[in-house]
Amino acid sequence: MEELGSIAFTVVATLAVLVAVWLAAGKRQMADLTPVDFALSITAGTVAGASIADPDIGLGHVLVALAMLGVLQIAVSWISIKFRGVYTRLNYAPTVVVEDGQIIKANLRGARLTAEMLLQLLREKDVFDITEVELAILEPTGRLSVLKKAEHLPVTASRLGQKVTPNRVLVPVVLEGELQEETLAKMGFSADQIEEFRGRYGARLGDVFVALMDREGQLHVIREDVAENGSFLH
Repeated sequence: MEELGSIAFTVVATLAVLVAVWLAAGKRQMADLTPVDFALSITAGTVAGASIADPDIGLGHVLVALAMLGVLQIAVSWISIKFRGVYTRLNYAPTVVVEDGQIIKANLRGARLTAEMLLQLLREKDVFDITEVELAILEPTGRLSVLKKAEHLPVTASRLGQKVTPNRVLVPVVLEGELQEETLAKMGFSADQIEEFRGRYGARLGDVFVALMDREGQLHVIREDVAENGSFLH
């Protein structure tokens, strides 16, 4: 029993340090990790896994190692931001793979990408006709940025010279029957107005699953008892 408790403590401690290191590194998705970030993350995971699998490894040594890896990751990120030359050497450069509907074969080979893989990436960008592409760039993260030729771009209000009304943004003010007072306060409601809102709708909050409000105070209410109406045929 004591051994199980020790393992549980080791798991919680190493996980806590890993999460702290990850949060300190900044908001990035896995696909946005640089090669250095990826290497450090793999190393940290290996160290953490070894400490859990082998109780003979001192927990103190493991936590110090994880903290050092975290500091190293943050330091490398800071240096990369501060000195552009370091960043360019530690990361892949953007690569033009399609220009004016033509595949740049040499750049494709340099990116270790086949024509089939490129066409798949284009399809993921809703491009099924490569002749519509003015420029396609393979980013350091592995994502493909595509600029279509002007004649194939979607028609927008600005292209037509028309004025449009601002977007309507709805925020949740009721979630599963609970009034979100903090959200209302951020929207400019005073304490008295929040109480007035509760007094007006409080009796019906139990029947509300989600209620959304725009900046004009208009509500869109989704009831608890909403059911599928059969529009989508499985």
